[in-house]
Amino acid sequence: MQTLTILNTRDIKKIRQLFEDTYGSFFTEDYAYLQSKDGRLSLINKGIAKIDLQKLRVDKFGLYVAEIKGSSVRLSKEGAQLLAKEARDRLKNIVELDSREIKAYFHGIDLRKDLGAEAKFILIEYKGDIVGCSKYKDGVILNYLPKIHRGEVIV
Repeated sequence: MQTLTILNTRDIKKIRQLFEDTYGSFFTEDYAYLQSKDGRLSLINKGIAKIDLQKLRVDKFGLYVAEIKGSSVRLSKEGAQLLAKEARDRLKNIVELDSREIKAYFHGIDLRKDLGAEAKFILIEYKGDIVGCSKYKDGVILNYLPKIHRGEVIV
């Protein structure tokens, strides 16, 4: 079982700032935040405190939403969708893809698109829905979509 740290208010405040700098918003619901040693951030309902976890054998807690490395935060597919659901009107760095581009994205292909000179994490949108998160660098949207989410019949 992986070792997770329950984050305190000070740690959450730092992570909130990273999210707001990168994506323009942070999760609005009242979650407990867990972080693994490798920087994986998970959300869980605060009601977990009422359960005696010593009597349970659990492989994973909560929903994996992001990976934090240094001063960057990369959202998981589920994390991007949850953030959009909670704070859609405040998000930034959203890139709309057309049907050809979204099909290539779901095949795992990196996309060539000019979004400026700055390297940054972006949210991928198709027909008004956030479908994931990628990194933009040197005129290319790097595809971080896990193989388990790739496929032919997505769009």
